Amino acid sequence: MRKLTVVAVAVWISLVPLVVRAQDAVPGEILSRTLYISFGNEAGTAFKVDYQGKIYLVTARHVVAGAPDINATIRIWQQDQWKDYHTVRTIHPSSPEVDIAVFETDEKVSTPYEIVSYDPKGGVTFGQQVWFLGFPFGGLGTRAQNVSFPFIKRGTMSAIDSKNLDAVVLYIDGFNNPGFSGGPIVYWDFSKHAYELLGVVQGYKEDTAKVLVNGVHMDTRLLVNSGILVGYSIHHAMKAIEDSEKEPRAR
Repeated sequence: MRKLTVVAVAVWISLVPLVVRAQDAVPGEILSRTLYISFGNEAGTAFKVDYQGKIYLVTARHVVAGAPDINATIRIWQQDQWKDYHTVRTIHPSSPEVDIAVFETDEKVSTPYEIVSYDPKGGVTFGQQVWFLGFPFGGLGTRAQNVSFPFIKRGTMSAIDSKNLDAVVLYIDGFNNPGFSGGPIVYWDFSKHAYELLGVVQGYKEDTAKVLVNGVHMDTRLLVNSGILVGYSIHHAMKAIEDSEKEPRAR
């Protein structure tokens, strides 16, 4: 099997107590780290990663467009209501083409996530199943006893555009919906037998609808979902975090 050269972050998961093959289920750790967020008039999805014991919140840049560089406040849906969530810094990848934004927080992790360093020997395989998580249609997902889990969809790893290594684009055969933007794309690494974060959902590739006129298909101005999910490599988020930690802090 040919492997993609996408740089990913591997995460070992503590599985829920179900007797299933690991690669057929979405790990509970990813579910609990995925959040329904809003900023201004936009709503979408974000998920937590950690770096050196500190929590960072990753989402799509367009979901939080206009967020200030420091002390941004976004809202997170918790316990059936919107709650203000205060951040420390807003971080972006070096390329403006990458639709990813990262928020540094003052949260710490009591038990660090088991994220391994980048390993080019691993990687997702063309044609394998992936999952993408989010909160479509105004926060649709699992609700139980003040607990909120994202909606889960699956797709096929179809293509990658790495002509620009500063903005690696992922294409997945999977029907995405508004609200998934900023959510995590997850896969099972068959080489390392671990779940990994592959990327961040940007949206979907649009197509124009067609109508049949006198036996001829004509394009319309109506844009429709092509069924191709577009995302960006998680590497860009982690690289932005690493670079930000090297910057001198104002005193």
